[in-house]
Amino acid sequence: MELKFEHFDYQRNLDEQRSLFRDCFPETDGEVIQNTEHYLWKFHSFPSFMKSWEYAAYYDNEMAGYYAALPYRYKIGKKEISVGMVCDVMTSSKQRGKGIFTKMGVYSTAELASQVPFTMGYPIRKEVIPGHLKVGWRIPFQLPLYMKFLRLNTLLKSRKIDFLAPLGNCAISVYNFFRQTKINKSYTCSMVDTIDEVEGYEEFTNRWNLSVPNALIKDLSFCRWRYSAPDRKYHFLQVKNAKNQLIALVVFRKILKENVPSYGILDYQVLPEYDDCLGIINKVLADKAKQEGVEAIMTMMSRYSAQKYQIQQNGYIKSPFVFSLIIKNLTNEFSETELFNEKDWHLMWVDSDDL
Repeated sequence: MELKFEHFDYQRNLDEQRSLFRDCFPETDGEVIQNTEHYLWKFHSFPSFMKSWEYAAYYDNEMAGYYAALPYRYKIGKKEISVGMVCDVMTSSKQRGKGIFTKMGVYSTAELASQVPFTMGYPIRKEVIPGHLKVGWRIPFQLPLYMKFLRLNTLLKSRKIDFLAPLGNCAISVYNFFRQTKINKSYTCSMVDTIDEVEGYEEFTNRWNLSVPNALIKDLSFCRWRYSAPDRKYHFLQVKNAKNQLIALVVFRKILKENVPSYGILDYQVLPEYDDCLGIINKVLADKAKQEGVEAIMTMMSRYSAQKYQIQQNGYIKSPFVFSLIIKNLTNEFSETELFNEKDWHLMWVDSDDL
């Protein structure tokens, strides 16, 4: 039996790769993420000369593993560079325990070293962390999942204690009433459904980018791609000041988490001099959620960002679910000081391939 690695040829082996995905991620059964359409959007429509980097492992001529990265553009300090955002790492359930995950990580990151200075990823499964650490990845900090409950009907029903829902909903309402920051009524909020409808976006995101040492470059071409995933609808909450200038933008979409109808916040950008708009953002999100029957709002971000955006003061709790930021420094073009400081980053779901 021979184990070999090679660059993945999707035109020849896509069916095999999709079968491997279904094997490794059975929780996505029935979702569009399993479809060829989603794969082609994600890996072959990226707005760059390089659409993606994909590698495959074959054991006795059968696909046993897959490893991919997307060329996300970041500003690190004053430099703009491409970074390998690693995703869809998988090993066949039939071939686990043979070291394929580790060997595939060594091969793939060695190939990526000629393309990008470092790679990033956001695993939530604890069982994959040792395999990444074994091949040189590091964990600079964690990204907890923060959740704000508006109603408990579905959650309690799933635990067969839905008779407690009236009492639970009353307790949540009281809790949220006392967990909200001051609302500045000088700001106006509105919702649109495409990034192109966000007025003054490019000027806003350029200003915001200057306020964050290490930030994903979210220009219009990237956002048009990122928010065009098949069978997904995104909402853009824009906040403007008295001069009709865009000063904050929140991107979210409706999701099901543990069968609970929820909002997942992908991005939360606020210009630093307008922190007093956080109260109205949370009120507008909660009001829209209640109108749509959404029972929870959730987001992934660092503890530092959660403090900065007053997440917990506005009713969110830190859940038991925790993502880890992992980085593999491939070329040492950037030091650990430049890459590992939590306060230098603004990382959310938009930085990943999730949602």
